Amino acid sequence: MKQLFISWLPFTRRSASMQPYFGYELEFISFAFKNRFFRPLEYLLKGWKTLMLFLRQYPQVIWVQLPPTPILYLAYLYKVLFNRQVIIITDCHNATFRSPWIKLPGIVTLLNRCYLVIVHNDWVEKQVLELGVTQERLYVLETRPALIDCNKVSCHSNFPHPWILSPCSFNRDEPIEIILAAARLVPEITFVLTGNANRAQGIHDLSEKPTNVHLAGFLPKTEFDGLLCTTDAVLGLTTLEGIQLSVANEAVGAGKPMVISNTNLLKTLFYQGAIYVDSLNPQSIAQGCQDALVKKDELTKKVIQLQEARNKCWLTQASQLDKILTQ
Repeated sequence: MKQLFISWLPFTRRSASMQPYFGYELEFISFAFKNRFFRPLEYLLKGWKTLMLFLRQYPQVIWVQLPPTPILYLAYLYKVLFNRQVIIITDCHNATFRSPWIKLPGIVTLLNRCYLVIVHNDWVEKQVLELGVTQERLYVLETRPALIDCNKVSCHSNFPHPWILSPCSFNRDEPIEIILAAARLVPEITFVLTGNANRAQGIHDLSEKPTNVHLAGFLPKTEFDGLLCTTDAVLGLTTLEGIQLSVANEAVGAGKPMVISNTNLLKTLFYQGAIYVDSLNPQSIAQGCQDALVKKDELTKKVIQLQEARNKCWLTQASQLDKILTQ
């Protein structure tokens, strides 16, 4: 059975970590204009490329990563015009159910016509039910720890220890200015922020970045994995409840201590191997980073234990999902 997973992003660890189990072909359609003004044209071009991919490969199962939700319109266009038997599965990241994506016309209706609507945790499941997505369509599949073998990673960093890796998407829920303020309080620690800093324009102010903060940009997977495997700890922050941080799953996969937000969900999912901090308090973040470095060996052992437990939980959920897909 031909399965195709489409994401309109350069890379997502979640879909890559799921691929070996479910066996779909994974396609990242990643080109983007720097100016947000051209976003509608960008989506049209991505849509055309995606439709051509559907027609060329004629999959029996289409997985789409949301957001952006316009890709769901395209999947249904293909179903209605070219392949009425195709199964559509949506893998919904949290932003799917926030403005502007959930407010696009007919999105909830289309979600309810999907074979499955996959969400990442119980907290989001409750939110989605309130929006009108039916229970029989929903399935919770948490994010698998990243499949990273640091013994096989050849690319490494040249940053002086101690240093902390903070992967960023520069979305509104990330307290970037507060991270910069925290870094000023601990000049002895180097902070390396990855991700496309152009996305910060109009959202975050990077003009007063302290000298111990480095903006590494969006990196190829091999280079990013090299940083992940050589950092002393990983910093991941959000100001929103219900966000299951991708960076936390990457840290767990690489066996790295975490400094993460003290939200209820994150404390539940990543219940050991982490220091929990107040995302809106620079002093709390700075102290948390210092504590993670002091307790590095202890936290590393606990993260490895957490990795085993979360992998076991994910495999149980994935096997149940696989039964649904093959019934």
